[in-house]
Amino acid sequence: MPQKGSVTALIVAGGMGTRMNTMVPKQFLALKGKPVVQWSLECFDQTPGVDKIVLVLPNTWLDEGRDKLISFDPIKPFKIVAGGERRQDSVKAGLDSITDSEGWVIIHDGARPRITPDLISRALKTAKTMGNAVCAIPSHDTLVRVVDGKIVDSIDRNEIYRIQTPQIFKLSQMRKAIANAIENDISATDDAGLIRELGERINLVEGSELNSKVTRPEDLDILESLL
Repeated sequence: MPQKGSVTALIVAGGMGTRMNTMVPKQFLALKGKPVVQWSLECFDQTPGVDKIVLVLPNTWLDEGRDKLISFDPIKPFKIVAGGERRQDSVKAGLDSITDSEGWVIIHDGARPRITPDLISRALKTAKTMGNAVCAIPSHDTLVRVVDGKIVDSIDRNEIYRIQTPQIFKLSQMRKAIANAIENDISATDDAGLIRELGERINLVEGSELNSKVTRPEDLDILESLL
């Protein structure tokens, strides 16, 4: 039976990771003997307050994905669903698989294997208090604006944050944001961008430099040294 107020972790790993220059999607590349995405799955399975887990995979990798995750033995209810062409299409597919009408969804990139239970718990506490929560870290680098290869202006780094996941929203709010995006042909690179289109305020939670995303081949080498 659907649980009122339940918390679902929605792990989005529906892309093919073309920038990794490999035939295997980056979420299935080996990291310390386990697929990249399995690190996130195990973390959410161990985090108090998370009731169930949904993993979104490329629709051409469902069977092979299950094979590669054969060693993942979750305690919590777990399902795998097929994703879509864009990230927000994969999020929609994951939302459609959740039977609860109320509750919370924690959306996380499957390519961020250094997520921790502490970070998830802090973000979830903020979401339940403030209405939503998005992990982010302030930029400490000098930032400039470049046109045609030339620096044309400086950017105040105090106003710049790097957005991460997890991002936590009420299920009803995220479903409304997805429906609005479909109706108005809106695309966004993250879920908070779709929520902002509804005029909602986003509440930031301090993320972690370790919670980096696997994008390029060298990212795996860095993560290998940290895990």
